Amino acid sequence: MNNTVQKTHEILKLIAKNKDGLTLAQIVKALELPKSTVFNIVRSLVSLEMLRATEGPFPVYRLGIETFRIGLSYINGTSLDSAARPILSSLCHEINETVFMSIPSGKTELVYIMKYLSDSQYQTISSVGTVRPLLSIAMGKAMLSVMPDEEIIQTIPEEMFTECSVPSITDYDSLLEFIHCARRQGYVSENTAENPQFASPVAAPVLDMNSKLVGAISIVIMRDPNNPERIRELGRRVNAAALAISREMGYLKEDLFYAFRQ
Repeated sequence: MNNTVQKTHEILKLIAKNKDGLTLAQIVKALELPKSTVFNIVRSLVSLEMLRATEGPFPVYRLGIETFRIGLSYINGTSLDSAARPILSSLCHEINETVFMSIPSGKTELVYIMKYLSDSQYQTISSVGTVRPLLSIAMGKAMLSVMPDEEIIQTIPEEMFTECSVPSITDYDSLLEFIHCARRQGYVSENTAENPQFASPVAAPVLDMNSKLVGAISIVIMRDPNNPERIRELGRRVNAAALAISREMGYLKEDLFYAFRQ
């Protein structure tokens, strides 16, 4: 790979992970690159509107509008987008709860690509473009649920357990126990006895024609979030919606977890 292209990619990824932006010095320190190299690349990215910079002697750099346009073009050009939008829009309307969709971002993270809001006065703060570690939200665990156990262990670094949204998941054994439960019930639920919540997310994976993971969807239950019957009902709904999207993507099995039922 061209060296300049690789450095440019690293700079964009770094800035994308820092929503408050970074100064030139912070980028140089984080990537351990020569200041002159970073300056030239950043200046070019600003001129292309891939980055935007604040005024002043020490400008702070954030992603620019052109990165959003490119990302949006990618999303709009995929069959996943056209398959998921009508299903998620209808789901949100029918249950009046906020619905999300995400796709994998690298090996250990995901990025939100869709959000359909309920009319509740209470809302989650996550928005389209947010990047999160897999263990930090239900959708990430839903993605893990269709990986073989060995792949899960290889994917999740030990230090990520400190970011897990379910307190009882502290190591690989407890993670796999949680994942096995999710496979049996057909969805991930983060409402547990030791994790009382103001909102209860339920999530399920989305697969393609080759039974490969392409994303995950979630319902964030804000109305009566600790009602077990409501959690089960919306768990079934998120599974059905994920299966419907998967079928639009060419998935032929009757069960998202068919590979684990054998």
